[in-house]
Amino acid sequence: MARIAIIGPGAIGGTLAGALLRGGRHEIVLCGRRLVACLQVRFPDGESVATGSVFAEPESVPPGEFDWLIVATKTYAAEETGFWLQRLITDVTRVAIFQNGVEHRERFSPWVSADKLVPVIIDCPDERPTPNEVIQRGDLNIVAPDDEALQALRELFAGVNEHFVLTDNILTAAWRKLTRNSIAVLNTMTLRPNVIMHQPEMAAAALQIAREAVAVGRAAGADLDDDLAEWVIAATLEESPDGVNSLLADRLARRETELHARNGAIVRTGERLGVPTPLNSMGVAVVEAQIAKEESICD
Repeated sequence: MARIAIIGPGAIGGTLAGALLRGGRHEIVLCGRRLVACLQVRFPDGESVATGSVFAEPESVPPGEFDWLIVATKTYAAEETGFWLQRLITDVTRVAIFQNGVEHRERFSPWVSADKLVPVIIDCPDERPTPNEVIQRGDLNIVAPDDEALQALRELFAGVNEHFVLTDNILTAAWRKLTRNSIAVLNTMTLRPNVIMHQPEMAAAALQIAREAVAVGRAAGADLDDDLAEWVIAATLEESPDGVNSLLADRLARRETELHARNGAIVRTGERLGVPTPLNSMGVAVVEAQIAKEESICD
């Protein structure tokens, strides 16, 4: 049995907790911003499990060393997450970062040594409609580096998740997902769901945004397929027209977004490597301007 703390029990963190609890082999501790009595996690097959309490202060966490800390917070909450990491890491603890973007190690280097930190790519349709409920809508797909630490992490999910893949090229997996996520900036700019991608002009713009991501990813060393951008558009068109991605959901709720960890990372890496990213740059600038206008009105 392993003792695992999940920092950030949102949709992803709750889904991970539910999967691990379903196996019944580990002790799971949830750490978040607010005290919650429990989360009810519902799986695609209709079954559900209830977690324990969400602890809001490190001092309230039951004593004992953790084998793993799983970070499932939003990318912009790194400093807040670091507060938990500083207090829960011991000599035996490993840290797995389940986040968007391609800057996992850079984001947490102030609090976690390189030998303890492992980046993990996760792709799962889920949501947290209420503070006490998490709904997993589809497969829990996890990709992680193929080394001893991640083999141990995969063992934690043995018997409860068959979609856990180890790879010798995590950089490619990260840029592939970032390319998939890149076109969501169009939904965020327009404040409209997936239906906009069925407009030929919008799909053409999305294709160019994804192609920029592919070009930057390749310059960074990722091995990305020639038709990846086209696949991204085709896959998006197969989704529900009413679908709302997480970037748009955060904007609609007036929450902070992961824009800088997604399209912002494409722009930053492109600038560093000399790869032009005009549409991604425009997307970041437009969304930032919209947010600034809303904040000025509120002030």
